[in-house]
Amino acid sequence: MKRTLLGTSFLATLLLATSFYAGKQPALANAAPAAGSEVDLGGGFTLLRLAVPADGRIGDILRKNALISSGFEVIDRRSIPAALIKANDFDQKGWQDIGAQAVILADEVGGQFKFRLFDMGAGGKPVLSRGYAANDPLKAANRFMNDVIEHYTKIPGVFGSRIAFVRTNRTPTVTKNVFTIEMNGESPASITNNRSLNISPSIGPGGQVLFTSYAKRNPDLWMSSGGSLSRISTQRGLNLGGVMSPDGSSIALTLSKDGNSEIYLIDTGGTIKARLTNNAAIDGSPTWSPGANQLAFVSSRSGGPQVFRMGSNGAGAARLSKQGSYNQTPDWNPGQGARGNLVAYAGRDNSNRYDIFAIDVGSSKLTRLTQNPGRNLDPTWSPDGRMIAFQSTVGGIVVANEKGNNQQVIAKAGTTPDWGPRSE
Repeated sequence: MKRTLLGTSFLATLLLATSFYAGKQPALANAAPAAGSEVDLGGGFTLLRLAVPADGRIGDILRKNALISSGFEVIDRRSIPAALIKANDFDQKGWQDIGAQAVILADEVGGQFKFRLFDMGAGGKPVLSRGYAANDPLKAANRFMNDVIEHYTKIPGVFGSRIAFVRTNRTPTVTKNVFTIEMNGESPASITNNRSLNISPSIGPGGQVLFTSYAKRNPDLWMSSGGSLSRISTQRGLNLGGVMSPDGSSIALTLSKDGNSEIYLIDTGGTIKARLTNNAAIDGSPTWSPGANQLAFVSSRSGGPQVFRMGSNGAGAARLSKQGSYNQTPDWNPGQGARGNLVAYAGRDNSNRYDIFAIDVGSSKLTRLTQNPGRNLDPTWSPDGRMIAFQSTVGGIVVANEKGNNQQVIAKAGTTPDWGPRSE
């Protein structure tokens, strides 16, 4: 997927690195205002009214997942008549009377969760029936919701996938550590736990977590895989923003070993395979296209930071973001079809606001995905490209649909999210 840079700007990480060596607190660069432009704000659509009468953790997770999925209006369980909740048989008329268009029933039988999806338009028999081991309610609820989404859209959902992010602790000194969390806010886990600065996480196709850490004084690239940590790239200066190719064979990252920040390819052992940029400007923040034949990245070669794209061999670099004077932290949509042409990024507008935009690399059509209070930064697409997560300075880590609507906070504190692959 991608890698984001620390703080509110592309240049902030470079300032951090310089200040680290100087022993000074870094100041964030102030972005120049973007020029005003006409862009589309995501539209709405009709939601399917869904009832989930199950109680306990399994019911809570199913309702949460349905809400996050963006496809359902979830009926408040407290408004469901007790007779419907307790009924042994499916009462189609009773559910229709309360306005339900679909119902998910969940029962625990013989060490399994038995799930059934009823669609009012399909009669009184379940359109989907599954059983999963009852020892893991979270996994069972995730798997069934993925099946429900596939039933309606022909593409499985992505529940169970994880998002990496950074959490800052300022007591007694400033530390930054990398965590992951499921896309519905469940099952948080720490990747690092030290008193250093661990930044710019990204998740590889096999679930590996790449990040840059100052644990050994130099900003090196590290990888967490299978619970073990290893240093991957230890070039002098920055080893920043590593992001693994879709096939897992290469890592694109920013190195400053020759005095300027340039984008390189390395293998998973840290050996340099190729230098992709060679420009006096600052280049960084690479993100792979779904087919791995292109990279989007940020460069200051046209003045302020802008989003560019180039071939995966470094050829044919061209400016992608044409509007605004301060655009940063791109993420290329990994989805199929038209979604695979979208690159999301954070940009600053005329009102001094950071928001999330998406540009089509073919048509150059620009869509504004957020228009919220505070700053909205570091977008990252879901593995199917149908959802997006980002950092909100007033909410934390937020998950939304691909148009930026149905925003749900999944972690109240966190920065620089990166969405990993589908779960097994």
